[in-house]
Amino acid sequence: MTQRGETPPLWKQFGWYVTLGVILYVIVGGVALAKVPDQLLANWFPDLSSKERAAFLGPATNAVLFALGGTIALVGVGLSLSRHRQELEAAARDRVRLRNDQEREQSRRQEAEIQRGTETERALRDRFVTTVNLLSDPSPVNRQAAIFALGALADDWSAFGKRDEVQVCIEVLTGYLRAPRSDDMLLPLTEEEHAQLDATERREAQRTTPQEIAVKQAGYSVIKDHLKRENPSNWCERPLNLDGSHIDFMVNLRNCDIDEGAYFDLHNATISNDGILAFRDMTVSGFVDLENLKVVGGYVELRDLKVKDGAVVTISGTTVCADGHVSLEGAMISAHGTLAYGVMTLKTGGSVNTPDGILHEEPGV
Repeated sequence: MTQRGETPPLWKQFGWYVTLGVILYVIVGGVALAKVPDQLLANWFPDLSSKERAAFLGPATNAVLFALGGTIALVGVGLSLSRHRQELEAAARDRVRLRNDQEREQSRRQEAEIQRGTETERALRDRFVTTVNLLSDPSPVNRQAAIFALGALADDWSAFGKRDEVQVCIEVLTGYLRAPRSDDMLLPLTEEEHAQLDATERREAQRTTPQEIAVKQAGYSVIKDHLKRENPSNWCERPLNLDGSHIDFMVNLRNCDIDEGAYFDLHNATISNDGILAFRDMTVSGFVDLENLKVVGGYVELRDLKVKDGAVVTISGTTVCADGHVSLEGAMISAHGTLAYGVMTLKTGGSVNTPDGILHEEPGV
Protein backbone atom coordinates (compact mmCIF):
# COMPACT_ATOMS: atom_id res chain seq x y z
CA MET A 1 0.00 0.00 0.00
CA THR A 2 1.35 3.42 -0.94
CA GLN A 3 2.27 5.45 2.16
CA ARG A 4 0.89 8.92 2.63
CA GLY A 5 3.12 11.59 1.11
CA GLU A 6 4.74 9.22 -1.43
CA THR A 7 4.20 9.59 -5.20
CA PRO A 8 2.54 6.42 -6.55
CA PRO A 9 4.06 4.75 -9.64
CA LEU A 10 2.86 5.84 -13.05
CA TRP A 11 0.82 2.73 -13.66
CA LYS A 12 -1.17 3.52 -10.51
CA GLN A 13 -1.45 7.22 -11.31
CA PHE A 14 -2.69 6.54 -14.85
CA GLY A 15 -4.01 2.98 -14.55
CA TRP A 16 -7.18 3.51 -16.57
CA TYR A 17 -5.34 5.52 -19.20
CA VAL A 18 -2.74 2.79 -19.57
CA THR A 19 -5.45 0.12 -19.90
CA LEU A 20 -7.31 2.18 -22.49
CA GLY A 21 -4.05 2.85 -24.34
CA VAL A 22 -3.29 -0.86 -24.52
CA ILE A 23 -6.76 -1.61 -25.89
CA LEU A 24 -6.47 1.12 -28.48
CA TYR A 25 -2.96 -0.05 -29.36
CA VAL A 26 -4.25 -3.59 -29.98
CA ILE A 27 -7.10 -2.27 -32.14
CA VAL A 28 -4.84 0.09 -34.06
CA GLY A 29 -2.21 -2.64 -34.41
CA GLY A 30 -4.80 -5.07 -35.80
CA VAL A 31 -6.07 -2.50 -38.26
CA ALA A 32 -2.49 -1.62 -39.20
CA LEU A 33 -1.64 -5.26 -39.83
CA ALA A 34 -4.76 -5.63 -41.98
CA LYS A 35 -4.38 -2.46 -44.07
CA VAL A 36 -0.86 -1.08 -43.88
CA PRO A 37 1.11 -3.94 -45.60
CA ASP A 38 -1.11 -3.84 -48.70
CA GLN A 39 -0.93 -0.03 -48.87
CA LEU A 40 2.85 -0.12 -48.47
CA LEU A 41 3.19 -2.52 -51.39
CA ALA A 42 0.84 -0.38 -53.47
CA ASN A 43 2.99 2.70 -52.82
CA TRP A 44 6.38 0.97 -53.08
CA PHE A 45 5.59 -1.29 -56.09
CA PRO A 46 2.55 0.07 -57.95
CA ASP A 47 3.25 -2.02 -61.06
CA LEU A 48 3.09 -5.41 -59.30
CA SER A 49 0.39 -7.80 -60.23
CA SER A 50 -1.95 -9.18 -57.60
CA LYS A 51 -0.05 -12.47 -57.58
CA GLU A 52 3.32 -10.77 -57.17
CA ARG A 53 1.93 -8.46 -54.49
CA ALA A 54 0.65 -11.48 -52.56
CA ALA A 55 4.20 -12.89 -52.60
CA PHE A 56 5.57 -9.70 -50.96
CA LEU A 57 2.69 -9.34 -48.50
CA GLY A 58 4.38 -11.53 -45.86
CA PRO A 59 7.59 -9.44 -45.70
CA ALA A 60 5.56 -6.21 -45.63
CA THR A 61 3.51 -7.58 -42.74
CA ASN A 62 6.72 -8.48 -40.93
CA ALA A 63 7.96 -4.92 -41.41
CA VAL A 64 4.77 -3.59 -39.84
CA LEU A 65 5.12 -6.08 -36.97
CA PHE A 66 8.72 -4.94 -36.40
CA ALA A 67 7.54 -1.32 -36.32
CA LEU A 68 4.82 -2.18 -33.81
CA GLY A 69 7.32 -4.22 -31.75
CA GLY A 70 9.76 -1.28 -31.75
CA THR A 71 7.00 0.99 -30.54
CA ILE A 72 6.22 -1.46 -27.73
CA ALA A 73 9.94 -1.66 -26.89
CA LEU A 74 10.24 2.12 -26.73
CA VAL A 75 7.17 2.35 -24.53
CA GLY A 76 8.58 -0.45 -22.33
CA VAL A 77 11.94 1.29 -22.02
CA GLY A 78 10.18 4.50 -21.09
CA LEU A 79 8.11 2.75 -18.46
CA SER A 80 11.20 0.92 -17.11
CA LEU A 81 13.11 4.19 -16.86
CA SER A 82 10.18 5.79 -15.11
CA ARG A 83 9.93 2.90 -12.67
CA HIS A 84 13.69 2.98 -12.07
CA ARG A 85 13.50 6.70 -11.38
CA GLN A 86 10.65 6.07 -8.98
CA GLU A 87 12.70 3.39 -7.21
CA LEU A 88 15.71 5.71 -6.94
CA GLU A 89 13.52 8.44 -5.51
CA ALA A 90 11.98 5.96 -3.05
CA ALA A 91 15.45 4.76 -2.02
CA ALA A 92 16.57 8.37 -1.55
CA ARG A 93 13.48 9.04 0.58
CA ASP A 94 14.26 5.91 2.62
CA ARG A 95 17.81 7.09 3.18
CA VAL A 96 16.62 10.52 4.27
CA ARG A 97 14.02 8.95 6.55
CA LEU A 98 16.64 6.58 8.00
CA ARG A 99 19.07 9.45 8.56
CA ASN A 100 16.35 11.49 10.22
CA ASP A 101 15.43 8.52 12.42
CA GLN A 102 19.08 8.06 13.38
CA GLU A 103 19.44 11.75 14.19
CA ARG A 104 16.30 11.68 16.31
CA GLU A 105 17.56 8.55 18.10
CA GLN A 106 20.96 10.15 18.69
CA SER A 107 19.28 13.29 19.98
CA ARG A 108 17.08 11.20 22.25
CA ARG A 109 20.10 9.33 23.60
CA GLN A 110 21.97 12.56 24.21
CA GLU A 111 19.01 14.03 26.04
CA ALA A 112 18.69 10.86 28.11
CA GLU A 113 22.42 10.93 28.88
CA ILE A 114 22.24 14.57 29.92
CA GLN A 115 19.23 13.77 32.08
CA ARG A 116 21.01 10.83 33.70
CA GLY A 117 24.11 12.98 34.28
CA THR A 118 22.00 15.70 35.88
CA GLU A 119 20.23 13.21 38.12
CA THR A 120 23.52 11.53 39.06
CA GLU A 121 25.16 14.85 39.92
CA ARG A 122 22.15 15.87 41.99
CA ALA A 123 22.29 12.56 43.87
CA LEU A 124 26.03 12.94 44.51
CA ARG A 125 25.54 16.46 45.85
CA ASP A 126 22.73 15.27 48.11
CA ARG A 127 25.03 12.54 49.42
CA PHE A 128 27.74 15.13 50.06
CA VAL A 129 25.39 17.32 52.12
CA THR A 130 24.20 14.31 54.12
CA THR A 131 27.76 13.13 54.73
CA VAL A 132 29.01 16.53 55.86
CA ASN A 133 26.09 16.79 58.28
CA LEU A 134 27.00 13.38 59.69
CA LEU A 135 30.54 14.57 60.41
CA SER A 136 29.14 16.91 63.05
CA ASP A 137 26.87 14.25 64.53
CA PRO A 138 27.39 13.68 68.30
CA SER A 139 27.64 9.92 67.74
CA PRO A 140 31.20 8.74 66.94
CA VAL A 141 29.71 5.80 65.01
CA ASN A 142 27.90 8.17 62.67
CA ARG A 143 31.03 10.28 62.23
CA GLN A 144 33.02 7.16 61.37
CA ALA A 145 30.39 6.18 58.82
CA ALA A 146 30.62 9.68 57.35
CA ILE A 147 34.40 9.31 56.96
CA PHE A 148 34.06 6.12 54.94
CA ALA A 149 31.17 7.67 52.97
CA LEU A 150 33.44 10.59 52.00
CA GLY A 151 35.98 8.17 50.53
CA ALA A 152 33.29 6.35 48.56
CA LEU A 153 31.80 9.66 47.42
CA ALA A 154 35.20 10.84 46.18
CA ASP A 155 35.49 7.63 44.14
CA ASP A 156 32.06 8.20 42.61
CA TRP A 157 32.93 11.80 41.73
CA SER A 158 36.12 10.51 40.11
CA ALA A 159 34.16 7.98 38.05
CA PHE A 160 31.76 10.78 37.09
CA GLY A 161 34.71 12.83 35.80
CA LYS A 162 34.50 15.68 38.34
CA ARG A 163 38.07 15.97 39.63
CA ASP A 164 37.40 19.21 41.49
CA GLU A 165 34.64 17.56 43.50
CA VAL A 166 37.08 14.79 44.46
CA GLN A 167 39.36 17.43 45.95
CA VAL A 168 36.42 18.92 47.86
CA CYS A 169 35.82 15.53 49.50
CA ILE A 170 39.52 15.29 50.35
CA GLU A 171 39.51 18.77 51.91
CA VAL A 172 36.50 17.92 54.07
CA LEU A 173 38.14 14.66 55.19
CA THR A 174 41.54 16.19 55.99
CA GLY A 175 39.82 19.20 57.55
CA TYR A 176 38.16 16.90 60.07
CA LEU A 177 41.43 15.08 60.82
CA ARG A 178 43.41 18.26 61.45
CA ALA A 179 40.69 20.12 63.37
CA PRO A 180 41.43 20.82 67.07
CA ARG A 181 40.02 18.20 69.39
CA SER A 182 36.87 19.27 71.21
CA ASP A 183 36.35 18.56 74.93
CA ASP A 184 34.07 15.58 74.26
CA MET A 185 36.90 13.95 72.29
CA LEU A 186 39.34 14.00 75.23
CA LEU A 187 39.87 11.84 78.27
CA PRO A 188 40.35 13.79 81.54
CA LEU A 189 43.80 13.91 83.12
CA THR A 190 44.47 12.09 86.34
CA GLU A 191 45.08 14.20 89.43
CA GLU A 192 48.78 13.33 89.26
CA GLU A 193 49.04 14.34 85.58
CA HIS A 194 47.14 17.52 86.27
CA ALA A 195 49.51 18.44 89.07
CA GLN A 196 52.68 17.70 87.08
CA LEU A 197 51.73 19.74 84.00
CA ASP A 198 51.33 23.47 83.66
CA ALA A 199 48.20 24.96 82.10
CA THR A 200 49.71 25.20 78.58
CA GLU A 201 50.64 21.50 78.53
CA ARG A 202 47.52 19.95 80.02
CA ARG A 203 45.30 19.97 76.97
CA GLU A 204 48.02 18.60 74.70
CA ALA A 205 48.69 15.83 77.21
CA GLN A 206 45.08 14.67 77.25
CA ARG A 207 44.47 11.49 75.31
CA THR A 208 41.85 11.13 72.61
CA THR A 209 38.87 8.97 73.55
CA PRO A 210 38.82 5.45 72.05
CA GLN A 211 35.63 6.32 70.17
CA GLU A 212 37.22 9.34 68.50
CA ILE A 213 40.39 7.36 67.79
CA ALA A 214 38.25 4.92 65.79
CA VAL A 215 36.87 7.85 63.79
CA LYS A 216 40.32 9.37 63.13
CA GLN A 217 41.86 6.03 62.22
CA ALA A 218 39.03 5.48 59.74
CA GLY A 219 40.05 8.76 58.08
CA TYR A 220 43.70 7.78 57.82
CA SER A 221 42.65 4.35 56.55
CA VAL A 222 40.72 6.02 53.72
CA ILE A 223 43.79 8.12 52.91
CA LYS A 224 46.06 5.07 52.90
CA ASP A 225 43.72 3.17 50.57
CA HIS A 226 43.83 6.09 48.14
CA LEU A 227 47.61 6.49 48.26
CA LYS A 228 48.06 3.23 46.38
CA ARG A 229 48.93 3.72 42.73
CA GLU A 230 46.97 0.63 41.72
CA ASN A 231 43.77 2.24 43.02
CA PRO A 232 41.99 3.52 39.87
CA SER A 233 40.79 6.63 41.75
CA ASN A 234 43.99 7.18 43.77
CA TRP A 235 45.05 10.44 45.40
CA CYS A 236 48.78 9.97 44.79
CA GLU A 237 49.02 13.24 42.81
CA ARG A 238 46.78 15.34 45.07
CA PRO A 239 47.51 17.77 47.90
CA LEU A 240 46.72 16.42 51.38
CA ASN A 241 46.68 19.07 54.09
CA LEU A 242 46.99 17.63 57.62
CA ASP A 243 48.84 20.61 59.04
CA GLY A 244 48.72 20.74 62.85
CA SER A 245 47.09 17.34 63.33
CA HIS A 246 47.27 15.69 66.74
CA ILE A 247 48.07 11.97 66.61
CA ASP A 248 48.11 9.84 69.75
CA PHE A 249 47.15 6.60 68.03
CA MET A 250 48.46 4.39 65.25
CA VAL A 251 48.56 5.96 61.76
CA ASN A 252 49.74 3.39 59.25
CA LEU A 253 50.75 4.90 55.89
CA ARG A 254 53.29 2.24 54.99
CA ASN A 255 53.91 1.35 51.33
CA CYS A 256 52.04 4.40 50.08
CA ASP A 257 52.96 6.53 47.05
CA ILE A 258 53.32 10.31 46.88
CA ASP A 259 53.67 11.11 43.20
CA GLU A 260 55.24 14.07 41.43
CA GLY A 261 53.27 17.25 41.98
CA ALA A 262 51.61 15.96 45.15
CA TYR A 263 51.98 17.70 48.52
CA PHE A 264 51.55 15.76 51.76
CA ASP A 265 51.50 18.26 54.63
CA LEU A 266 51.88 17.25 58.29
CA HIS A 267 53.62 20.49 59.21
CA ASN A 268 53.37 21.34 62.94
CA ALA A 269 51.71 18.01 63.77
CA THR A 270 52.01 16.54 67.27
CA ILE A 271 52.76 12.85 67.85
CA SER A 272 52.09 12.16 71.52
CA ASN A 273 51.19 9.53 74.14
CA ASP A 274 52.59 6.51 72.31
CA GLY A 275 51.13 7.65 68.99
CA ILE A 276 52.79 6.16 65.90
CA LEU A 277 53.15 7.80 62.49
CA ALA A 278 54.42 5.08 60.14
CA PHE A 279 55.74 6.07 56.70
CA ARG A 280 57.84 2.94 56.31
CA ASP A 281 58.57 1.92 52.69
CA MET A 282 56.74 4.98 51.36
CA THR A 283 57.81 6.03 47.86
CA VAL A 284 57.97 9.80 47.44
CA SER A 285 58.22 11.55 44.08
CA GLY A 286 56.56 14.77 45.29
CA PHE A 287 56.85 16.77 48.52
CA VAL A 288 56.28 15.54 52.09
CA ASP A 289 56.36 18.23 54.78
CA LEU A 290 56.97 16.92 58.30
CA GLU A 291 58.66 20.11 59.39
CA ASN A 292 58.34 21.27 63.01
CA LEU A 293 56.87 18.01 64.24
CA LYS A 294 56.52 17.69 67.98
CA VAL A 295 57.18 14.10 69.01
CA VAL A 296 56.26 13.77 72.71
CA GLY A 297 56.52 10.15 73.72
CA GLY A 298 55.43 9.09 70.22
CA TYR A 299 57.19 7.40 67.33
CA VAL A 300 57.71 8.57 63.75
CA GLU A 301 58.85 5.78 61.45
CA LEU A 302 60.38 6.68 58.10
CA ARG A 303 62.48 3.55 57.82
CA ASP A 304 63.28 2.43 54.27
CA LEU A 305 61.73 5.61 52.89
CA LYS A 306 62.35 5.97 49.12
CA VAL A 307 62.97 9.56 48.00
CA LYS A 308 63.03 9.75 44.19
CA ASP A 309 64.75 12.29 41.91
CA GLY A 310 63.30 15.75 42.43
CA ALA A 311 61.36 14.68 45.54
CA VAL A 312 61.69 16.43 48.88
CA VAL A 313 60.99 15.08 52.37
CA THR A 314 61.67 17.50 55.17
CA ILE A 315 61.53 16.79 58.90
CA SER A 316 63.72 19.70 59.95
CA GLY A 317 62.81 21.69 63.04
CA THR A 318 61.32 18.66 64.76
CA THR A 319 61.37 18.45 68.55
CA VAL A 320 61.69 14.97 70.06
CA CYS A 321 61.16 14.58 73.81
CA ALA A 322 59.66 12.44 76.58
CA ASP A 323 61.11 9.24 75.12
CA GLY A 324 59.86 10.10 71.64
CA HIS A 325 61.72 8.59 68.70
CA VAL A 326 62.19 9.33 65.00
CA SER A 327 63.58 6.60 62.75
CA LEU A 328 65.11 7.50 59.39
CA GLU A 329 67.16 4.34 59.21
CA GLY A 330 67.52 2.75 55.80
CA ALA A 331 66.08 5.71 53.90
CA MET A 332 67.09 5.60 50.23
CA ILE A 333 67.63 9.01 48.65
CA SER A 334 68.13 9.27 44.89
CA ALA A 335 70.93 11.44 43.49
CA HIS A 336 68.57 14.37 42.98
CA GLY A 337 66.22 13.68 45.90
CA THR A 338 66.29 15.49 49.24
CA LEU A 339 65.75 14.25 52.79
CA ALA A 340 66.14 17.24 55.11
CA TYR A 341 66.45 16.14 58.74
CA GLY A 342 68.93 18.66 60.16
CA VAL A 343 68.35 21.19 62.95
CA MET A 344 66.32 18.82 65.12
CA THR A 345 65.99 19.29 68.87
CA LEU A 346 66.20 16.38 71.31
CA LYS A 347 65.04 16.68 74.90
CA THR A 348 64.62 14.37 77.88
CA GLY A 349 65.35 11.05 76.28
CA GLY A 350 64.29 11.81 72.73
CA SER A 351 66.19 10.01 69.99
CA VAL A 352 66.63 10.04 66.22
CA ASN A 353 67.91 7.28 64.01
CA THR A 354 69.49 8.76 60.85
CA PRO A 355 69.82 7.08 57.43
CA ASP A 356 73.42 6.27 58.44
CA GLY A 357 72.14 4.19 61.33
CA ILE A 358 73.69 6.48 63.96
CA LEU A 359 71.57 7.06 67.03
CA HIS A 360 71.68 10.65 68.28
CA GLU A 361 70.67 11.25 71.86
CA GLU A 362 72.38 14.57 72.38
CA PRO A 363 70.50 17.86 72.06
CA GLY A 364 70.97 19.77 68.84
CA VAL A 365 71.01 16.98 66.27
